Amino acid sequence: MDVYKLCLVVWLLACAAPVQAGITHVDAELAASHDNNLGRAESGSDIFNDNMLNFGLAVTHNILLTPNSGLRLRGGMHAVEHARFTDLNLVSANVGVSYRIQPVSGYTAPWIELGAMLERYSFRNSAIRDGRLLALEAIAGQHFTDRIGARIGIGHEQRHADNTNVFEWQRHRIYVMADYKLGLNTTLYTSLLRDFGDQVFTTTPDLELREYSKAVAQDPVFGARYAYRVGAISNALELGVSTPLNSSNTVDIGLRRFHADAVGGHSYDHTGLRASWLYRFR
Repeated sequence: MDVYKLCLVVWLLACAAPVQAGITHVDAELAASHDNNLGRAESGSDIFNDNMLNFGLAVTHNILLTPNSGLRLRGGMHAVEHARFTDLNLVSANVGVSYRIQPVSGYTAPWIELGAMLERYSFRNSAIRDGRLLALEAIAGQHFTDRIGARIGIGHEQRHADNTNVFEWQRHRIYVMADYKLGLNTTLYTSLLRDFGDQVFTTTPDLELREYSKAVAQDPVFGARYAYRVGAISNALELGVSTPLNSSNTVDIGLRRFHADAVGGHSYDHTGLRASWLYRFR
């Protein structure tokens, strides 16, 4: 299924959902972001930064199964425009489903959620990155007070590439998330995750890195450089603040720091900054 067919599925979800029993939300997001290591490179001469403009549209349909459980159906489309590396301009589409249950009723009672998502990626001029991603996750969460909430989760993702196998991987993930309401509106949030699985480095030809790599391919997006897929353990920390302006508009600002340690002693870091405006259609 290519990205255009998935976009059609998302559109059909948007059209069909309102006639089903349940609650439907349609959300749009416009974001500006900056990445200081776009190619996930290790050495300074291979590190490139870029600014991006992101647009997303998501349709979510919630179905109540029992007073304590429900289904969530979701479809979304996402587009990314790069200021410098326009070959990485991206269109993607996804569909997903999740099941949530709260075994004991109550605002502070814990809940459990199981979910799956399929996403399709299509890049402007980087065929080695085109592909699809399947993600599975299990989450447990709880509101401890009317201000404090937390979640812990495990996940698995499997990516398949259309052409070369360098941008294919399997990863296992564990993460924790927490949020704190400063008042009636503003929320501070943070997350910490650890990934076990392959990461892709793009760098000048490196014989030592090639020795440890599971797959290698030339990456013309970054000139005469190559992409290397290497086993790694990675950590990411995210901090953010979200402020609703009214019932439809929300502003969100987040900072993400990522570090990967790969086999053979190789590593890379990158930092991402994102400012988003989200709009919920009535």
